[in-house]
Amino acid sequence: MRYMLTDDLWAALRPVVHQAKRNRQGPKPKLPDRDFFEALLYLARTGIPWRDLPAEFGNWDAVYARFRRWVASGALRRLFELLTADPTFGEVRRVLIDSTIVRAHQHAAGARRKKKSWARSGRRGTRPSAAAAAG
Repeated sequence: MRYMLTDDLWAALRPVVHQAKRNRQGPKPKLPDRDFFEALLYLARTGIPWRDLPAEFGNWDAVYARFRRWVASGALRRLFELLTADPTFGEVRRVLIDSTIVRAHQHAAGARRKKKSWARSGRRGTRPSAAAAAG
């Protein structure tokens, strides 16, 4: 398995992660924080579904549940805020990529639309309904 966090990077990141976690109640998770972040980075890098997460990261549902807890508690947001404020990490920035800025392949656009059968009949604004068909 190829990991993304080097020992030096994790040494700098560990105190920030610990500071972002405010709720330290309950039993310690089986998966260490470093492996949890490696799992998140692996998911982001490969784009695989949660269920296809390799076994090296533990049960996929445990990683997912922990991720959801981090999001719900605000710990992930705090972590990003701490990372951008810490001069150790230089120019760390958050980037949001969604479908409004990602271009589709050239063959994915431009196909002619098929007209609906009711639209071809020339009757504008009237659609056949189930009540009319039942008579």
